[in-house]
Amino acid sequence: MRRWLFLWAIGLAAACAPTQVQVRPTGPTPEARREAVLAFNRSLQFLSGAQANYFEAVKLLQRAVELDPGLAEAHFNLALLSERGSDFARSEAEYRTVLRLRPQDRPAVLNLSALYLRLGRHDEARRILEDLLESNPSDHEARNNLAVVLRARKDFERAIEQARIVLDHEPRQVLAYNNLATAFSEQGRHEMAEDLFQRALALSPEDPRVLNNLGLARLKAGKVQEALDLFRRAASRKPYLEEAALNEALVHLDNGDFAGAESLFRQAAERIPGLLPALVGCAVAERQMGHPDRAEKSYQQILGLDRSHPESLFNLGILYMRYRQKPAWACEAFLRYLDSGRTTPDLVRQVNGYLDDLRLKNPKECTPPSPPSGGNR
Repeated sequence: MRRWLFLWAIGLAAACAPTQVQVRPTGPTPEARREAVLAFNRSLQFLSGAQANYFEAVKLLQRAVELDPGLAEAHFNLALLSERGSDFARSEAEYRTVLRLRPQDRPAVLNLSALYLRLGRHDEARRILEDLLESNPSDHEARNNLAVVLRARKDFERAIEQARIVLDHEPRQVLAYNNLATAFSEQGRHEMAEDLFQRALALSPEDPRVLNNLGLARLKAGKVQEALDLFRRAASRKPYLEEAALNEALVHLDNGDFAGAESLFRQAAERIPGLLPALVGCAVAERQMGHPDRAEKSYQQILGLDRSHPESLFNLGILYMRYRQKPAWACEAFLRYLDSGRTTPDLVRQVNGYLDDLRLKNPKECTPPSPPSGGNR
C-alpha cells in the first residue's frame, strides 16, 4: 500500500453528513417528488456500518435525481460519493448542479474548492474561494481554506497574509495559527512553526487539527512515537478528524501492527461513509492478518465506489487465485485490472503471467468474461 499521509486537515471543509429531507412543495409531480425523497432516504441506509453498499447507494441517488432533478441533497451526496470513488468529473458536475440549484450553497462551494485542490487545479480552487470571500469577507473558514490553496501553490507569502487577515479580525482564531505554523513548517522554518503550534494549543489544547498537523511535523522530524501520540489524541477529540485516525493507522501499518491498523481503519470507514483510503487500509491489514474473506468484503466495498480501482482489482485476483481457488473469478478481476486504464508496467507483467498460468490450468474457466454489472459479487 502506498505510504502517504493526509494533509487535508489544515482547514479544508469537511464533507457534510447526509441528512433526511422533507418533500418540498415545488418541482415535478407530487408523486415523483415523494418517490425521489424515498429513494434518497433509502440510499442513506447503504452509506455506513458493516452492511455499507455504495454501489446500491449510488443507484438510489441516481434514481432520486432522475425523478426530481431539483433534489439538491441527492446531487450533493452523489458528488461526495463520486469524489470518494475517484470519479472526479462526475463529482465536479454534481457540485456544479447543486450550485445551479442553490447559487450560494456554501458547503458545495467549499467542497468543490477542496476537490479542485485535490486535483491540483489550484487556480480554480483559489477563484471559487475568492468569489465566496468577495460576498462574505468575514468567512474565516473560506479564508483559511484559501491559505491552504496558496500553500499548495508554494505561494507562502500570500498564504501567510491570508492567515494574518483572519488573526487581525479574530486574534484567537486557532485555525489561522495552525495554518501559519504549517506554512512555516513547510518552508523549513521549524522554530517559528513550533512557536505557532504552541500558541494554537495554548488557545485550544485539544484541537484535533492542530494536534494532527503537529503530529505531521513530528513525523517529518523522525519522532515517530511523539507523532503517534499526537495522532491518537487528535483522533479521539471532537469534531472527529478522519485524517488523524488515518495517519495513526498508517503508522501502525508501517510498523507491522496490522490488528491495530485494521481497527483504526475500520472505525474511520464506519464514521465517514465511502472513505476510500480507510477501506483500502482495512483490506490491506485484513489480508496481512490472514483474513481473506474480510479482505474480499472490503475490496468489494471499494469497487462499489470505484469500479476500476486498480489496487483492489489486482488484490482480488490474487485472493481468488490463492485463497479461494476461484480461477474464473481471478481471471475476471485480473482482466478488469488490465482494462482499468490505471495500470503500471510491473503489475501488468505480473497479471499477464498469472493469466497465462490460470488459462493453462483452467482452460474452460478462464476465458475473457463479459463486463460485470456491478461492484458486488
